[in-house]
Amino acid sequence: MRLILRTGRIVLVAAQLLWLAVSLYQTAVTLLGQRKRPRTTKIATPRFAILICARNEESVIDGILTDLGAQTYPAELMEVLVVAHNCSDSTASLARRQGSAVLELKTESPGKSQAILAGLGHLQGVYDLVGVLDADSRVPQDFLETIASASPGESCLQAESLPRSDGDWLSAGYGFGRRSRNVFWWRPREELGLGTTISGSGFFARPALLQRILLGTRTLTEDLESTALLAAEGVRVRYVGGTYVEVGEPHELADSLRQRSRWARGHLGVVWHSWPRVARQALRGDMGALDTAIFLLVPTRVLTRTAVSGAFILSALRVPGALPLAPVSVALAGEWALPFVIAVRARLLPLSLSGAELAFRHGILSLLWFPVGLWALLTAAERRWDESSRTTAGKPDAIKAR
Repeated sequence: MRLILRTGRIVLVAAQLLWLAVSLYQTAVTLLGQRKRPRTTKIATPRFAILICARNEESVIDGILTDLGAQTYPAELMEVLVVAHNCSDSTASLARRQGSAVLELKTESPGKSQAILAGLGHLQGVYDLVGVLDADSRVPQDFLETIASASPGESCLQAESLPRSDGDWLSAGYGFGRRSRNVFWWRPREELGLGTTISGSGFFARPALLQRILLGTRTLTEDLESTALLAAEGVRVRYVGGTYVEVGEPHELADSLRQRSRWARGHLGVVWHSWPRVARQALRGDMGALDTAIFLLVPTRVLTRTAVSGAFILSALRVPGALPLAPVSVALAGEWALPFVIAVRARLLPLSLSGAELAFRHGILSLLWFPVGLWALLTAAERRWDESSRTTAGKPDAIKAR
């Protein structure tokens, strides 16, 4: 019996130490990344090919095609190709009507990687960078100009992702989470040179690199898997915070749960297939790979916040095996107090009743990741890509809290 208790105490202490280490690491990145590095603007004019991946997007595709047609970047240095993938509506004809080149693609299995690879094979010219956009996304007029200025010396870039605001309870809650991650997670990593993850829309890569990486993907979350494969090769994904791609959030809870279940299944698959390779690169001293390896195992601070809060309760109650209260309190402040201060300073969260309601709403939606993750684990072998309702209603949420 004593052996069982001693073993249990050792496991408890080890688990707490592990979670505290990850929590303190994330806090250090967030805190140190608040400092702004000096930047120099470079004049660059790469030749772009833009692939718009579309599946039954007739209600929204007009928006992104209009935005690309209004770019300040020279029109002769860009080509737009719409890949109408397994469409059963008028997406292709509407895109052609707007003057865009269209590739109609039919495949038995789902997956955006197939659409991107088919688009790459269809391109006729020579391009420096290939960009991928979802059909329901929107971009500002200087989008390509800003990407171009950030591109010298880079192999892969990801524009900041911002949510579309429309006041809907669900989409606004998830949108707040997206903006929070930009402020607390990706922008600090940009300042520290750690890079970001490909988020599926608004990313750019060298054509040969993109093709080679996508040919190695095996999950339906080709963006995260591509990020892992790049990290395993020591290639950083540059975060471009000077512009944005505006994306829509789900309006129906069922849509949201299906989408996030697919993401979670894909995330588990990426960990299974790619994490060892990323870890090996990290062991070679690659800090970007180390950061990616940690992210793959602990992709949200909901996990560290929950674990550290639990450890604080154990310490406060002086449960056998609990850690000293002082270091746990430091980690707890990093999980709760520091984000609050940064959120207020960045005007992400107003000091009002509406701000408190928004934070509470986001907290409730974040907790849904626990049942979603469990369901994804139980259905890990499922490969489904359910369509979500599309809309371009609402105003661009382009708050650049800097």
